[in-house]
Amino acid sequence: MDTVIVKKLILFLLFIFVISHGFSQFATIVDIGGIDNNSLKTRLDNNASKLLTEINAAFVKGVVPSLTGIEMTSDAKSSVLAIWETSPFRCKETEIIDNILNLHSGEMELRNIRLYMKDADSTDRNQEGVLVFTKSGVIDNLYLAIENKIWNKVMEEGDGVTDLRRREIILNFVENFRTSYNRKDTTFLNKVFSKDALIITGKVITVKQTDQDLINNLPKEKIIYVRQSKLEYISKMKQIFAANDYLNIKFNELKVVQHQKLPDYYGVTIKQYWNSTLYSDIGYVFLLIDFSDEENPLIHIRTWQPSMVGDREIAKSEVFNIGSFGNFR
Repeated sequence: MDTVIVKKLILFLLFIFVISHGFSQFATIVDIGGIDNNSLKTRLDNNASKLLTEINAAFVKGVVPSLTGIEMTSDAKSSVLAIWETSPFRCKETEIIDNILNLHSGEMELRNIRLYMKDADSTDRNQEGVLVFTKSGVIDNLYLAIENKIWNKVMEEGDGVTDLRRREIILNFVENFRTSYNRKDTTFLNKVFSKDALIITGKVITVKQTDQDLINNLPKEKIIYVRQSKLEYISKMKQIFAANDYLNIKFNELKVVQHQKLPDYYGVTIKQYWNSTLYSDIGYVFLLIDFSDEENPLIHIRTWQPSMVGDREIAKSEVFNIGSFGNFR
């Protein structure tokens, strides 16, 4: 059958679906390109369209999405509902026409899905989502994306096939890691932090100055660092999640560096924007991630530093990086 005819037929069937389910005013129709297998394309289009249309309808009606009749894994359903509990959201587009991104793992991604987050701060309401599909076209995850320019820059810096594959895995991991805070997912955090993870948090304090300090023009503020165990960190995050109705994390200025002596280890430095009901800040997060088991990456080190000390922005040389922990093992 002619490709154009097949495409029109798929879109017509999707239109019939949303009309018959009373969702026409909420519909988002998805037309995914870059797929040679027409049966797989139909499945991808149907699942993506049904999910986004159901989310839109639930958003307008003020109810929780039912997610019935959509081919999704249980993890994908849990992710959608967890994000929804933090902030109901909807797709801003009535039609999405974009190519699929084939991952080295065999999974597929539909990126650039424009979302509106109801409970976010006015500057954070417009975000982008990513739909992840299994090889057979079942929806396997939905998470919030980092900016495309960041994604492209990290991939452009890759060196060789293995490194490019790892960088792709890292970016997907970082996006899922970011979204785990939005969905208040301590189960995920518990899984990805190693048993003996080193977790360091910086805090700005005001120093009581002597006359000599004033003469030497020493700063009144400095950063002190507190070390936490994995158990302490997870416990603290549970308290934060419980205290805040809304929580949104955004990553920027993402840099990925492979360890010189341990090729399975990568350092990821991120500028993080944290915005929650009770508290907001901007700081630098460093993650040392072990990809020895690519299916189950582990974070061995996680640090956070405030981006400002008093009225001074900390220098890039002060930000923790992979060279700061040469003897971490």
